[in-house]
Amino acid sequence: MLIGAHVSIAEGIELAVARARSLKCETFQIFARSPRSLRAKPLEEEAAARFRDALSSSDLSKPVIHDNYLINLASPKAKMVKLYRSAFADEMNRAQRLKVPFLVFHPGAHLGKGEKYAIERIAESLDWCINSADAPDVTLCLENTAGQGSVVGHTFEQLRSIIDQAEHGDRLAVCFDTCHAFGAGYDIRTEGGFEEVLERFDSVVGLGLLKAFHLNDSVGELGSHLDRHQHIGRGRLGKEPFRLLMNDLRFRGCPGNIETPDVGGWNKRNLNLLRSLRVA
Repeated sequence: MLIGAHVSIAEGIELAVARARSLKCETFQIFARSPRSLRAKPLEEEAAARFRDALSSSDLSKPVIHDNYLINLASPKAKMVKLYRSAFADEMNRAQRLKVPFLVFHPGAHLGKGEKYAIERIAESLDWCINSADAPDVTLCLENTAGQGSVVGHTFEQLRSIIDQAEHGDRLAVCFDTCHAFGAGYDIRTEGGFEEVLERFDSVVGLGLLKAFHLNDSVGELGSHLDRHQHIGRGRLGKEPFRLLMNDLRFRGCPGNIETPDVGGWNKRNLNLLRSLRVA
């Protein structure tokens, strides 16, 4: 697995490449716009070109964009879902212009309308976005969730249903978040549990659709539905699932990024720990 971290785009999106390289990343993840505002300034072509040039001259590969946290493709509110879809299509266009192959996103929350409604609405929204955006080279990766509130995507069956109901299901894949999976009730703490969960994923979704990982330990207990990341080895998951992932040849070449805050040099510590878990 390629390992990396979510890095800042502050003061220029192209600077994310240098920040990832300074951490000796093999891949990296960014926001392509503010994660906390639905309206964003256009991506200037000069900035996009500098990013592309920096990326092409580096040894980094398969970067990932995480979409805006506020986007809810399952929203039952007509005016809001129009705004969310427009924002998501913009995310797709930015990824295409930056030559970033993967756009990771949280599926959405039904806000009381129910799981069936949410799945249909998300599939419909994704089809609208794919038809509206000009981003043929971008794979959209549904991120599994912890299942908090009315959020969907916390079961493999829900992820499969979204893919099946979308007309452009061939453009969709999955990003597996270790913290979210554990919070949703998938116990990957032991080798046996890890294999059982992956076998279930394969039977429901298909390992061929697992294109990216978020490598986060968990503050919450198994099945707590708590979406709170912890530094690797310091949460309820421990080091074992990460050791297993680091040495699983099925995921060779997949980007795996840590998402915990880089306060006090924690990105470097987490990345060093992941490297130490690899078997030479």
